[in-house]
Amino acid sequence: MPVVLDLPARWSAWLTPQPWLQVRSATKPVLRWEQQEVRLQLVEVPSKLSVDQLRSWTNALLPVPPGSEVPVFVGAFLSQSVRDALEEQDASYFDARGHLHLVAPGVLLHLGRGRNATRTEKVSGQMTLGVHGVRAVQALLEEQGPVSVSQLAESAAISVGQTHKVLTQLEGLGLVRSTGRGPSKRRTVRERTELLDWLQRQPSAVRRERSLHVAFYARRPEELWLQSSARLTQAGIPHAFTGAAAASLFGVGPTSVPHSLLRIAPGVQLDDAARRMGADITERGTNLILLQDTGRVGCWPPGLRKGIQIAPLVRIYLDALSERRGDEVSHQFREAVLGY
Repeated sequence: MPVVLDLPARWSAWLTPQPWLQVRSATKPVLRWEQQEVRLQLVEVPSKLSVDQLRSWTNALLPVPPGSEVPVFVGAFLSQSVRDALEEQDASYFDARGHLHLVAPGVLLHLGRGRNATRTEKVSGQMTLGVHGVRAVQALLEEQGPVSVSQLAESAAISVGQTHKVLTQLEGLGLVRSTGRGPSKRRTVRERTELLDWLQRQPSAVRRERSLHVAFYARRPEELWLQSSARLTQAGIPHAFTGAAAASLFGVGPTSVPHSLLRIAPGVQLDDAARRMGADITERGTNLILLQDTGRVGCWPPGLRKGIQIAPLVRIYLDALSERRGDEVSHQFREAVLGY
């Protein structure tokens, strides 16, 4: 059953119908699919709207209260930067060139180009992957079956627009495949080994964040991990052990970990985290390295192993690569724990 989009006649001609999308002329803008219906509020914006100017519009209309009309920003010309900004906020839009991005509870519609647009080809198998994209790919590797955009957005804790962009780019690179159309569209990883190898090659996935060396008194590594994690949890500071330290909690890697990597949530000063956990900032006798967890690639989603907060499994593998004997530890962890 196709999705039905009712729009006033002056705008309905802007969008090209698809096998899964029927565009009709009507007085009241409404989106219908299956047994559901969402009322739309069309917000006409001026041509050549800049991203800075856009904020005054979105601040007044977003977020949308449950059960309210979904605002849809409409303009004869919406630049790529404006469309990107709207997608990052899960805001809906369409323009005279046939671009459509409509986000409503339980549904995402997206048309990337209109009937007269020129096709562009991807070259060199590359894409720009920011830290939120890294988190999306990490979450995607955890999925065991086909996933919708909204499902992955929820598990990665990023916007539906950002998630859609990452999945579309991965599909263009041949790393994921899609089934279905419109709201029923699902993506599946073609080969986890290939996707992980690709992620490992991305600079944004293996970058080293700002760090702070500290010393935390403990007789054994397990005591260090358990006590420091407990104190940070008590202080309400999101954190996660990663790399060789986290790998050893799975019985993988070295029996002795001289320096444990601990990711601290963005927005928390590393020296403040050290103080709250009772650690000394020093370059001598260091047994703990605090990393600023840019983009929450290590702190989301939170994991627990033997009472200790740990990073997602893919992140543990990626961080282990940068450590001493990293190739050996990461290889063992990938083989024994990840399995791909």
